[in-house]
Amino acid sequence: MTNARNRNRNKHHLGGLLVAALVLVAGAASAGLDRASLRLLRAESELMGAAASRTWQYGRTFDQIGGEGIERDQVQDEVGGSGGDPGQDTASGSVSTGTKVTAGALSAILPGAGQFYNGEKKKAYIMAGIEVAIWTTWFVFDNQADNATSDARDYAHIFAGAGGTDENHYWRAVGRYTDSDTYNEDLARQRRSSTDPVPNDIPSAQSWQWVNTSRQVDYLKQMDDADSATSRRDFMIVFAIVNRLVSVVDAVLGAGGKPGSLEGEAMGMDLELEMLPSWRDPGARFVVSRSF
Repeated sequence: MTNARNRNRNKHHLGGLLVAALVLVAGAASAGLDRASLRLLRAESELMGAAASRTWQYGRTFDQIGGEGIERDQVQDEVGGSGGDPGQDTASGSVSTGTKVTAGALSAILPGAGQFYNGEKKKAYIMAGIEVAIWTTWFVFDNQADNATSDARDYAHIFAGAGGTDENHYWRAVGRYTDSDTYNEDLARQRRSSTDPVPNDIPSAQSWQWVNTSRQVDYLKQMDDADSATSRRDFMIVFAIVNRLVSVVDAVLGAGGKPGSLEGEAMGMDLELEMLPSWRDPGARFVVSRSF
């Protein structure tokens, strides 16, 4: 009984090998894979099961015997297998550089867009929300700075008669000097003692004179408030830049099947940068490897 089973198993193996040989010969003789060859491959797969022709399953078949090869994904699609993701490197499973570049570019344009591209919608909404909050705050501070500056200049016009120009250095001088004559005298001294460029004298149409020192001090306080609002507005630009950088790096590292890592190849070696996020001990790991 055992001998009979062995003979049957040998017959099946022999039949499978014969079919495989026919497939290889057909591939070597033809310039490409035609429908007849694919039917033979399907028959071989059905006959031998998981043991069928591992050569064509994991690489190019006919290159080994001098014929024109076929891609694994092409054969698997024809015989009912599942093809690989075109965005992935089939050897390592890592996402192509193009995918990471796309994710990073989207986040550079709009923080959160790269995360949305990667399928991380919750993170995308958070980063986009931060961006909206940053620019909303910028406009609020900008409006405060404009209003404070306008109020201070109106105050100087009422209590010192200043006005007639929007030049910033003029309004600074209004706060530093009691009247325009004193300012012009100081300019004359600077011209005599220095070779550096000196602003022009204040014309009579733009002259000023504070009614008292107390009003001048109040004006200086208003100008300080305007300067503070302007500084807060400008500082929001820094937050916007930081948010973009964080979004770009996160989008690049999060692209693909291995989030938190950035892979590439240089001089025949595989390079991998892996972030190690941790509240207690954050860090990163850089791995250089080469396959032989």
